[in-house]
Amino acid sequence: MERCFRFIVGLFLMASLFSCNLSSIEEFQLGENFVDSNSGVVLIDTMIVNTSTVRFDSIITSGVSRLLMGGYKNLFTGTVTSNPNFEIASGSFTIVDTDLVYDSLVVRMNYDGYFIGDTMKLITINAKQLTKQLKLYTNSSYLYNTSSFQLADESLGEMRFYPHPNSKTDLNLRLSDKLGEKLFKDIMNKADTVSNTTYFKDFFKGLSLVSKENQNQAAVGFVKDSLSLRVYYHEVVKETESKRKTYFSFPFDASGVWFNQITHNAVGSLLGTIGQSKNVLPSNQTSDLTMIQPGIGIYTKIKIPGVSYLKGYGKNVAFIGSVIQITPLKDSYSETNPLPDSLSVYIADRKNQITSQLGYSTGYVYANKVVPADFDKLPYYEIDITPFFTSELAKSGISENSLLVGTVASQSGITINPIVFSGTDSNKEIVEMHVYCYLDKSK
Repeated sequence: MERCFRFIVGLFLMASLFSCNLSSIEEFQLGENFVDSNSGVVLIDTMIVNTSTVRFDSIITSGVSRLLMGGYKNLFTGTVTSNPNFEIASGSFTIVDTDLVYDSLVVRMNYDGYFIGDTMKLITINAKQLTKQLKLYTNSSYLYNTSSFQLADESLGEMRFYPHPNSKTDLNLRLSDKLGEKLFKDIMNKADTVSNTTYFKDFFKGLSLVSKENQNQAAVGFVKDSLSLRVYYHEVVKETESKRKTYFSFPFDASGVWFNQITHNAVGSLLGTIGQSKNVLPSNQTSDLTMIQPGIGIYTKIKIPGVSYLKGYGKNVAFIGSVIQITPLKDSYSETNPLPDSLSVYIADRKNQITSQLGYSTGYVYANKVVPADFDKLPYYEIDITPFFTSELAKSGISENSLLVGTVASQSGITINPIVFSGTDSNKEIVEMHVYCYLDKSK
């Protein structure tokens, strides 16, 4: 980031140094204009850039730090719904008093502060038991947003609640008393079913917390390690004494398998046709907009076909650096859908397969959010794409590589915040690009 900052400052200083010497404009076969100066430093600021929205088939969502529950709908990308799936570990119980009475069975969890959408509306969640044990794919050792496992038809419990993502209190979802009484009985009888992990997972293979598909009001995050299955009970006491309620706990299995199953329904949105025949939509088919959305693998693609033509001028042109700017659509972000401070930038081949993350030898390059001091200026993202240009110019022939901009990897499987980019001028160009070169006229 520091190197990127120094580079950008250097470009602005360079531009200011030569701005007073700008004279004629020379035409090149790039189809674009070089702004010439007596010093030889030139600026290409109108090179053609093609933009589109790309959707990947699957995103890794197993082993993530957050259990994401609920959904969110918007007119740009459509409806996204997340159902966390996880395993529960066997417990260790010390029973002193055998004169105990079962009360209830609940899933307990704590908010982690993340949310998107309208938390003033009710969310309805159904707890369903997995009929097969969760397993990672043998060829990748992961599970993905598109992974699915069979669930029991019967719900173990339903809960309707108003999300309080910043609350420190527990969220408790009451489950079937039939299951609760079975677990309580096995605990009291010291059965292997509840104290041995293998036996317990054969009996209770895991849970899926299912959000209603037609709901999609808000999604909230939970601390995975806070989750537990609690069997509440009380002691039998004299009528003159109050009952002391306590519980047996089955913890979240941190050594097991868990993932967020995140589904996408693009019907009725600008991405309504994505995935029907291909997973790429040019911006001229999406109202001159491009999108990003984690959880479902939505990226903004930037293709710069003119970069290969710079090589045609050989020793006459020496590349210095390049910066691009992309601006989120006004009113597409808010307090309930804030813009992230940075986005990841990747290099992809002609099949839109990521080959590497953009960066220098000293570290990766990110799209960093810039908030102008002027209140009437929109926030935007700035990317130093110098290493991409340098790499492309060093190749022989015409390259078909492109840039993909998306949510940073650590957030891709645990958030679902959409970002929409638009043009800021009458030409509706989504990307504003500046390429700085040195033109040697003596050759």
